[in-house]
Amino acid sequence: MYGWFRSYKKNFGGIILGFLIWLVYGGRYSGLGTNLIDIAFSKEQLYSYDWILKMFFTIFTLGIGFQGGEVTPIFAIGACLGGVLGGWFGIPVEFLAAIGYCAVFASSTNTFLASFLIGIEIFGYNMAGYLFVACAMAYLFSGELSIYEGQKKEHLKI
Repeated sequence: MYGWFRSYKKNFGGIILGFLIWLVYGGRYSGLGTNLIDIAFSKEQLYSYDWILKMFFTIFTLGIGFQGGEVTPIFAIGACLGGVLGGWFGIPVEFLAAIGYCAVFASSTNTFLASFLIGIEIFGYNMAGYLFVACAMAYLFSGELSIYEGQKKEHLKI
């Protein structure tokens, strides 16, 4: 009965989304966000609002019914947020971008071990201690929700 509404919502939402993507930095926040991940780990200009705009566009895109990436945009959001915080606190931007990359993934997927191992695989064993702490804290404070609705937990966190 509401199939017509979903298609109009998707079409109308797609027009609004396309206009906003074109209007806001000419597509900087479109796609998976690999461009933002590259920016977070290079000396290019990282804006303090990159992470929140990428989050907004990802949520809006999925909310109107389009299929899209979930994991890579999460990595982009985390890397940008970490890079911004690194600049604010005088900590190496690449270091906190790596921590944010893994910690935001750990909290949004509600997984510790996978996030920690992905971090070691991408950033190396020399980051293991930092990634362990960041992923553990993100996991513990993330509650019981996950971006994956079908995720089953055998036990609740302490």
